[in-house]
Amino acid sequence: MSDDFRLTPAAAEAIRATQYFTLASSTVYLYDLFLTLGLEVDLLWSSKWTLMKVLYLIQRYLPLIDMVIVMMIWQFGEITDLRTCSKLLVGSSWSYLVGLTLSEVILTRRTLAVWGNTMKIRIGLFLFALVCMVPLYLLLAEYHLTEAFTYHSIPVPGFYCFLTGQSGMSYLLGVWVLLGVYDTGLLVLIAVPAFRAYRSSELDVRRSTLFKVVHRDGVLYYLYTAALSALNVIVILNVQGTYAPLLIASLERVVYSILTSHVVLHIREQAYRTEIVTINLPNSIDMDAELEFRRSGV
Repeated sequence: MSDDFRLTPAAAEAIRATQYFTLASSTVYLYDLFLTLGLEVDLLWSSKWTLMKVLYLIQRYLPLIDMVIVMMIWQFGEITDLRTCSKLLVGSSWSYLVGLTLSEVILTRRTLAVWGNTMKIRIGLFLFALVCMVPLYLLLAEYHLTEAFTYHSIPVPGFYCFLTGQSGMSYLLGVWVLLGVYDTGLLVLIAVPAFRAYRSSELDVRRSTLFKVVHRDGVLYYLYTAALSALNVIVILNVQGTYAPLLIASLERVVYSILTSHVVLHIREQAYRTEIVTINLPNSIDMDAELEFRRSGV
């Protein structure tokens, strides 16, 4: 406990901005969760249990813990001791990274499927993921070893847990850089076959729901995630203060979960809604060796 901590106006403004972003991100997440719950129950919950289904459910509902519950308590709850303050943030950050990793696994399998699931692309994506994702855990571990926490016992409405010091900033910067590099790589990998398909397909195929689900949405989703990682890097480099790395981190957390969930649900929805058309997407995100899509009669 530290009573000599001085809450400057700039620090108070940064903490408040972080709280607003967290609250807004949690609201977006809950809204999307309720919006797609019926579709999820119909298309996923009743299906057979597979590894990919388990990964989907974990990455889909994990933000309910590390964002909506833990971060709300950490930022808005009346925490009474330093140990609780530290445990909440550390636990939430590890849950955050695990959730992002599971989302990336699902998105990577989708990219693998589009490329035909060949051994060459398997090995290439595995090595790429190894280089980019493993260091994330090492960087986060170093961050928690170097970053300092303090508890301010003087009652200030809305302010109870404080991060102090700048020692861990470079580690979080490395996390966002690696995430941006990985998502940019996947963006390129999904954009190449999408461009080829667009150039070689007939106009009606380009306008089909199938093309939009498999190619166009894939490019847009990777573009969003890569852009958010780049935005986090820009914020850390240009915004002063301990809370810069956390300012829009909550937004990226929920966007990863939402977009990944929509990838799965949109493909399954397309398979159920329209006339059956079989395309070869081995080991695709739909968890089958072959996806059945239905062409809309509308």
